[in-house]
Amino acid sequence: MSEVISNRRFLSTMFRLAFPIAMQNLLIASMHIIDTAMVIGLGNVNTAAIGVASRWVFLINLFFFGFCSGASSFISQYWGVRDLAGIRRTYGLALANALVLGFIYTLAAMLAPGPMIRLYTGEAAVVEAGVRYLRVAAPGAMATAYVTVTAAALRSTERVWLPFATSAFAVLLNTLLNWCLIYGNMGFPALGITGAALATVIALWAHAALLTTLSRRGRDIIVAPFSALTDWSRAFVARFYRIALPVVFNEALWAVGTNIYSMVLARQGSENYAAYTVYSSVEQLAFVLFIGLCSACSIMVGKAIGAGQIELGWRWSKRFLVIIPVMAVVIGSLLILLRWPLVRLLNIQTAYTEAMTARLLLIYGLWMTVRMIPYITIVGIFRAGGDTRTGFFIDCVNVFALGVPVTCVLGLALSVPFHYLVLAMYVAEDSVKCVMCLKHFVSRKWIRRLTAGTEPGSQPQICAQEE
Repeated sequence: MSEVISNRRFLSTMFRLAFPIAMQNLLIASMHIIDTAMVIGLGNVNTAAIGVASRWVFLINLFFFGFCSGASSFISQYWGVRDLAGIRRTYGLALANALVLGFIYTLAAMLAPGPMIRLYTGEAAVVEAGVRYLRVAAPGAMATAYVTVTAAALRSTERVWLPFATSAFAVLLNTLLNWCLIYGNMGFPALGITGAALATVIALWAHAALLTTLSRRGRDIIVAPFSALTDWSRAFVARFYRIALPVVFNEALWAVGTNIYSMVLARQGSENYAAYTVYSSVEQLAFVLFIGLCSACSIMVGKAIGAGQIELGWRWSKRFLVIIPVMAVVIGSLLILLRWPLVRLLNIQTAYTEAMTARLLLIYGLWMTVRMIPYITIVGIFRAGGDTRTGFFIDCVNVFALGVPVTCVLGLALSVPFHYLVLAMYVAEDSVKCVMCLKHFVSRKWIRRLTAGTEPGSQPQICAQEE
């Protein structure tokens, strides 16, 4: 009977957390795919340009996510023991770091967009369009930093519906502004790709304003005096960075690796990269369910471990490690079956680009299960358990020792067909990584209780006993 109750508790908590988080990320992915779909009508050059510029947006977002994920390792465990002061100072420190990074990125993208775009492509037309997009979109980075960290802190304390609601508002506003500013509807000027960038910036800042207003109105945990958000002792800061920096470096170096992939892929021609841009938007759409489940895993496992319920956290992590691959088989199969109807919904300019997009969706659907296992273990389980260094090591080894060399040789030296290049990129990065993640998971060495001890600088307890 206790096992039945435990299963019910697990499933009800998982769905309560995963559904709104998945829906929020579905909305965010929809914003990207709407941007891409609306720009497709401007031609392959503009589609490729927004894809290249978006690689920089993707890169800075991963830096933000690194601080969010590192902070969430603390916040979810602090939430398990209701340490509100710890939650607030962690949120404040993560936000300060993200805002500084956002400011640096904004300056770089506004002052030197040309060199940034030329890192990915040498096609003059794509560079010119990408520069216009990146320069206008740059001020959105500060708003993204604020929204990303704030939403992550709210989710880590199980306040999951507010980020979803504000994201819905942002997507609707972005879509309306795209319609007005790209093609000149409702009396607005037709600004083309510049209009897409401007619409995104306005929507992001409106999102930040609404999230702040509703958080204050709801008196959320993170709403606190400035002194509470900046109550950082030297010991606390050092401890925060010991946990957070491996995640930041993990995301940063993984992002560098994936951007090297993009540099190689972008040099395969604008038609191929336009297909990859469209495919990436659909991939993000398919990925949102796993983001929701992974976030629910991080919250539930971290909260249990933080509260000292080590065995409960272990049991729940095992359940997630079964659920995620099963869901990947289901979603991957649907993606394979529906790839042509999905492609035909988009106004893709050429038959070649349309066919290549369908091939890439087929590859991703077949490989999705393998790709999701490292994702749930590194991001959802290891970090929730307080182990951020192992995932950093596993990711870097597989990206830079396997993924990047294979992709560069096949793409630049051998010039293999584009879809085989993408397949080889996935296989090279994920195969060994999957085995390494499963081996570390069963060792239980990732279970580290960050809430043990009362002093900010005390060492976390480590639980590595056999089951």
